[in-house]
Amino acid sequence: MAPRPMTSKFAGTCLQCRRPFPAGTAITWSKTSGARHADLTECAMAAAVVPPPPPPAITANLRPIAEFLMAAAARGLQYPKARFLAPDGRRELRLTLAGPRSKVPGSIQVYLADEWVGRVEPPDGRIAGSLARDTALIDALLTIAGNPAEAAQAYGALMCKCSFCGLPLADEGSVEVGYGPVCAKRWGLPHQPKGIPTITQVAS
Repeated sequence: MAPRPMTSKFAGTCLQCRRPFPAGTAITWSKTSGARHADLTECAMAAAVVPPPPPPAITANLRPIAEFLMAAAARGLQYPKARFLAPDGRRELRLTLAGPRSKVPGSIQVYLADEWVGRVEPPDGRIAGSLARDTALIDALLTIAGNPAEAAQAYGALMCKCSFCGLPLADEGSVEVGYGPVCAKRWGLPHQPKGIPTITQVAS
C-alpha cells in the first residue's frame, strides 16, 4: 500500500532528495520509506539547491599546553590537570588532557568554574563547544600556551592554591611560585622562591 500524503507537523529531511523541509510541507511517510516530498517537482527543486558551505572551523594552537600536560603524565601523573585564571581574573580556568577512552583522545578539555565549555582537538587545534564563540577565553588560552608555567604561577600566587593539585599552599614560598614542592617535581618545574623584599625604615 502506497504511503498516504500528509502535512508534516515538524521540520525534517526528505529521504529522496536528502534536503531539509520545514513544518507544514506536504509529504508522504511510512515506517519503511520514511518522510519524502509528496510533490516530486518540489523534491527535484530542493535537490537542485546547493547548500551553503559550512562555516570555517575555529582553531587555536595549544600545543604547548598539551605538551605541558603530557609531560606530567609521562612522569606518572595519572590525570594531569592545570588551573589558570579566567579572563575576568576571578574564576578558575581548568584544563585537562582527554584519555585514550574519551571521545577525542588527546584533546584539551576546558572547564570554566567547573563547567565544561569545550575542547581543543588534535592535530589542528579545532575548537568544539561554546568555547568556539568565546573570543576572550580563546585569547586567554593562547596567552597561557605562550608560557603555561608562568600562567600557573600567576593562578597560585593569587588564589593561594596549588595550580595543579588545587590544595591550599602552606608556605609563603609556595604561594610565591604558585605551586608546592611535590607538584613542582611532578610537573618538572623549579621551586625556588626569591622571597618577598621588605622595606627597612632608616632613622634620620
